[in-house]
Amino acid sequence: MPNKSLAIIAAIAVIGLLFLVYLAATFESPEGTRTVELTPPVPRVPEPVQRVEVPPPAPAEPAPVAPIPAVPAPVAVQAPVAPEEPEEIIELPSLNESDDMLNERLGGLETGTRLLSLLVPDDVIRKFVVFVENVADGNLPQLEYPVKRLPQSMAVRELDENLFEMQTVSYQRYTPVIDGLTAVNPEQAIAIYRLMKPLFQEAYAEIGYRNRNFDDALVRAIDTVLNARTAQGPFQLIKPKVMYIYADSEIESFSPVEKQLLRMGPQNAEKLKLALRQFKEQLAAR
Repeated sequence: MPNKSLAIIAAIAVIGLLFLVYLAATFESPEGTRTVELTPPVPRVPEPVQRVEVPPPAPAEPAPVAPIPAVPAPVAVQAPVAPEEPEEIIELPSLNESDDMLNERLGGLETGTRLLSLLVPDDVIRKFVVFVENVADGNLPQLEYPVKRLPQSMAVRELDENLFEMQTVSYQRYTPVIDGLTAVNPEQAIAIYRLMKPLFQEAYAEIGYRNRNFDDALVRAIDTVLNARTAQGPFQLIKPKVMYIYADSEIESFSPVEKQLLRMGPQNAEKLKLALRQFKEQLAAR
């Protein structure tokens, strides 16, 4: 029997029992009545109950289980490989016509406009190669420079007859040049150099170094500047002819590169050396 039906029957039974108890507690016999004794009825013998053997229900057959479909093993799918883009092939101009390409590449640098204003307008690669080879030997070329010459003359103060003192204000002549050169990103500059390296190598062969790598000349030139001797000013000068020379014979015995570093001042010299160290690192990394 469902649980709901059992609950209803149980509730009715409880209510009925309570009602009977209520009647028994409140019932009173009316006056003038008499009690009549009734013969108790003969108890009825209940007929025997015939038991019937009921066979147990047969066990229910389990419901058929649907077969689990086989899951195919995952198949590794190789992602399509994008075709490699062919490297850009850049055709270099001849050495005689290399200025346009070099200026275009240098002009594309972050400080390219400033750098181009410092360089000579023509034959830059050849002049740069001659300059580097001279500096590698501690010398400076007499005529051909890749950088424009300074418009100002060195400032001196006369101390005595044919005795002068270099003024520190002269250092400021070099500051715009040094700042412009050292502002160039070394990695970008070396990338341009590597791109046009065959032209630099060709210019190096023109001055007699066909079997030498121009990279080696660059490293030697950088090391010459980094290892240059230095001295503390103020520096006294004499002028026996047209050019000033150092009155101190020891300083005058310095190489042309070392004396040039003295003329640009200690701060400019240090900025230049720091930048050259970075260029040397980039040159060695490629």
